[in-house]
Amino acid sequence: MATIVEKIFSSHAGGEVKAGELVMVKVDASLVQDMNGPSTIKYFESFAETVISPEKHLFSLDHFSPSSSIQAANNHRKMRHFVKRHGIGHMVEEGSGIGHQRMVETGLVKPGGIIVGTDSHCCHYGVLNAFSTGIGASEEAVVLASDKCWFKVPETIRVEFTGALNPMVTSKDLILVLIQELTQAGAIYQCLEFGGDTLKELSVDDRAVICNMAVEAGAKGAIMPYDEVLEQWLADRGMECNGGVAPDADACYARHMVIDVSAIAPMVAIPPDIDQVVPVDSIGKQKVHEVVIGGCTNGRYTDFAQAADILRGRKIAPGVRLVIAPASREIAGKMLETGVYRDLLMAGATILPPCCGPCTGITGGLIGDNEVVFATANRNMPGRMGSQKGKVFIGSPVVAAYSALAGIITVKEQV
Repeated sequence: MATIVEKIFSSHAGGEVKAGELVMVKVDASLVQDMNGPSTIKYFESFAETVISPEKHLFSLDHFSPSSSIQAANNHRKMRHFVKRHGIGHMVEEGSGIGHQRMVETGLVKPGGIIVGTDSHCCHYGVLNAFSTGIGASEEAVVLASDKCWFKVPETIRVEFTGALNPMVTSKDLILVLIQELTQAGAIYQCLEFGGDTLKELSVDDRAVICNMAVEAGAKGAIMPYDEVLEQWLADRGMECNGGVAPDADACYARHMVIDVSAIAPMVAIPPDIDQVVPVDSIGKQKVHEVVIGGCTNGRYTDFAQAADILRGRKIAPGVRLVIAPASREIAGKMLETGVYRDLLMAGATILPPCCGPCTGITGGLIGDNEVVFATANRNMPGRMGSQKGKVFIGSPVVAAYSALAGIITVKEQV
């Protein structure tokens, strides 16, 4: 009668545990990013001297990348010194990518594992059939020093996507509709467990979008199934295919949701709330000043290839800025090899080195007062991508590309 997350925690706790129980378990891998890396180091050095398992941790200089201030440069310097002194196994330098993407690419995340990190979007790693979640800097310091972290085993909401996707509908639209139904607080300290026949249509990259944004509904984590799609992805990358973890047929869920994707159109989250989701066709001719494709949510090759298919041989609208932020050098390299990089560049895009870009409102193409950005990011509160007086609309790379061409938010060719 166990859910996936209950089985994962049971395997790490050495005995059966159920939702609601408090456990102290060994952590399999962790992420430390540059926004709170210095705080993590400060806490660690206040009580510890040795990182127990340096090979299982990844430090990432991605939010303030390239260094956007002297303070950021000094914080990065501090993190580099810590990594060198303790022999940390994985380091993402400035312009090398986003920690979330590199955690998946490096093989640190394995099916059935427990992974933590100092970022709310660490739920991203559930795409590989693992439990992952964000923690604070002081908790991460304890993980570095002991390999352990305490949890309350979360309840699970089972979400099944059924049916076939409509043209121009992507996994971004699916997660936006789910967040709309759950609301921003609908899954607090619960884990989203995904299933349904639609998942066969979704690649691992597509699924990552869904897991990444689960926290926008308050979720503690999100877990995709271990199936043929995931196993093939692991095998293609030479990673461990361990069979993963599946729920029992009689697992006990806090809630069971079934979403018919054939009823979903291209969607957009309108500011200032990520759960205010409407069809793109319903918002009228909303002008945009900037379009951003990339970041940890939609910064993978398939996202850019979708946009390039629309933009190839064309130019973005006058007065519109198009910013591209690949999630890793591996992705940027493939964009170069296939011509996607050139297609976007010649369409008028500014292509950043692999980093978070303007998503967090720190660097790389921020918006000014009274400007509107359409982004494939994950949050749209005031000030998220620049000025508090600006507006952030959220949607898919498909809508982003058409909007860059038209100068208004749309998923249609403009005549």
